[in-house]
Amino acid sequence: MTSPFRPLLIVAAATSLAACVSDGGTYDSGAGSAMRQASSGAESACMSAVNGNYGGNVGTVKVASSEFSQANSVVMVDAVGVRGGSQTERWKCLVSSDGAVQELTVVQ
Repeated sequence: MTSPFRPLLIVAAATSLAACVSDGGTYDSGAGSAMRQASSGAESACMSAVNGNYGGNVGTVKVASSEFSQANSVVMVDAVGVRGGSQTERWKCLVSSDGAVQELTVVQ
């Protein structure tokens, strides 16, 4: 069953992400990647959450992989250009089917 509010959640997540990288950073959804299974809304929510942990100052936020689950999807996100340099940190994000980030941890 599709909620009538789902398009609004996706637009809100995309708007939030756009605001997070408005300082010249880039958003890379990894289109074409073979290891992508979670919804674009779940991926956007995770990328926004990761960028938010750096105050919206990440140069590039991109999905490395994602895996769908009815309970919580797993999205692996790379934050490139963090801490004032070219360093990349990988994050593991658990996100519910309604787009709410349940857990966010650095794995690398």
